[in-house]
This record gives sequence, structure tokens and C-alpha cells, in this order.
Amino acid sequence: MSRNRTYRKPLGVVMSHHIRNRRIRKAGVAALIAAASAVALTACGSNDSSSDAKGSSSHASSSAKSSPSDASVHSQAGNQADKQAATLGGGTDKARAATECQPGTLRAKLDTAGISQAGMNHRGTFLRVTNTGDETCVISGYAGVALEGAGHTAIETTARHGSTYFATDPGSHPITLAPGKSAWADLVWTTTGASTAHAKYLQISPTGSNSHSTVPFAQDLDNGTLSLTAWSSKPPING
Repeated sequence: MSRNRTYRKPLGVVMSHHIRNRRIRKAGVAALIAAASAVALTACGSNDSSSDAKGSSSHASSSAKSSPSDASVHSQAGNQADKQAATLGGGTDKARAATECQPGTLRAKLDTAGISQAGMNHRGTFLRVTNTGDETCVISGYAGVALEGAGHTAIETTARHGSTYFATDPGSHPITLAPGKSAWADLVWTTTGASTAHAKYLQISPTGSNSHSTVPFAQDLDNGTLSLTAWSSKPPING
């Protein structure tokens, strides 16, 4: 008697195939995720590289643009310094010549310079200032003058700057005085007898400061008024 037998696969084998299939599917999913992540990272890296490249390019461009500007600033500064040096004259001697004469190194006095200044109720003489210092200096402008009476009493004084009856005013300009060298200014007054001031002394301030020399000046002059020219490198006198 024959029996129909149904062949059944062992349960353990069936479970083993299912487990294997699940593992394969999980491995496939993991591979897909890994691939996607790699693509994303590659894209990010590409963007970062592009950004860095752009940043480097921008920085280089900025540096390239700033260089001519910096050079221009330095060039302008150099040109300005050159102009200032040219104005001052440059060199040790010329730099010294640009230094203003100090009152303590100047000696002032009256000096006719061998020239007579008299006529039509006008009288005149020269102021002479000498550099007694050891260095070259510059003087310019007009001297300060003031009259004194007997006993060095102050006399109200009016000083008029400009041309005098005997000399044309050279105008204020720098005069270089080496040690021992002098500058002159013409000094003139009138003697018509109008409100006569009886002077005995004259204060002379070469630079117009409070520092001055006092020299004998026994003159009778109108209204305590003096006219004087600016300092000149030689005695100013009309030819």
C-alpha cells in the first residue's frame, strides 16, 4: 500500500533563506545611503572649494587694487616732502639760513653809511642791525622803534612803515645774515616845529619784539613821528 507523502522543506532551511534575503535588502539600502552621502559630501566639497577659490581671487584682486593706491599715497607724500625741502632750500647751510635771527644775537645802532639825508625839513639816518651770533639766520620786516626823553622817559611815538622822503621801501622780505653781516633800514623824521618832541634816546627792536637796544638820539622832531623802511641787504636810498 502506497502512501502519498508531501515533501516539506525543513523549517530551519526556510527561515535561513528569509533571514538571508532581509540581510541582502538591508545591505542594499545601506549601500544606497552611503552612495547618496558620498554624492552630497562631494557636492559640498565642490561648493566649498569654489567659495575658497572665489575668496582667494577676491582677496588677491583687493590687494592688487590697493597697491597702486598705496603707491600713489607714498608718491604724493614724497612729492610733498620734496616741495617742502625745496621751499626751505635743503642742505645744512640753507636750513640754518631759514632760522629766524634771535634778538639776543642782534646788535642795532644808527649809521649814516656815509650818506647825508637832509632837505626840505626832512632829516634821516639808517638803522643798522648786525648778526653777532655764530650761525647764519634770517631777518625780515620792520624794526620796532620808540623815542625816549631826558632820563629815559617815554615819549609817545608814531612809527610809519613804508617809503621815506629819501628811500623807496623794499617791502618785507627775508634777508640772510651770515655771522658778522648787517641789514639796513632808512629812518626819517621832519623838523617843521609842529608839536616838537625833544628826544634824547631811541629804542630799536630789530625783530619788533620787546627785546631792544637803546642808542643816543638827540633830535627835535615833529609830533614824535618816525618813518622807516623794511630791512634791506644794503642801505636803501633813492639814486
